[in-house]
Formats: sequence, C-alpha cells, structure tokens
Amino acid sequence: MMHSRLEPMKTLARRIRRHWQDILTYFDHRCTNAILEGLNGIIQHIKTRARGFRNMDYFSTMIYLTCGKLDLATVTI
Repeated sequence: MMHSRLEPMKTLARRIRRHWQDILTYFDHRCTNAILEGLNGIIQHIKTRARGFRNMDYFSTMIYLTCGKLDLATVTI
C-alpha cells in the first residue's frame, strides 16, 4: 500500500504499521478500552449538563450517581 498513489491508503498503511503490536495484543488478550470510552462519553454528557453546578464536589457526585446506576428509590431515611 505504501507504493499506492492514493494518500488515504498510505495513511492507513502507516497507521497499521505504527499500531501493529497493539493490534496483535488484542488477539492475545481480548481486552479493549470500550468500557472506559463509554464511561467517558457519559461523563462528557454530564459535563455539558453541569453548567449550574457550583463546585467540583457537586460535579463528582453527579458522576457517581449517574455512572454508579444507583437505585435511589430503595433508600429509606
């Protein structure tokens, strides 16, 4: 592919060559960071909604409540 005249194919070949060990490691261990990427998406969504939070404690509490999937209906006082 490096001898191709198409620049996107050369870019793909460079990317595959640069990450070749990581690609092979996936087939050995079957681990990805998909769960972390999903949590990051949820936290980014909370961050866009967090314009009204007064400090980082409120923000971190909202992250724990959202990502922890807590059932607040079962909490009794």
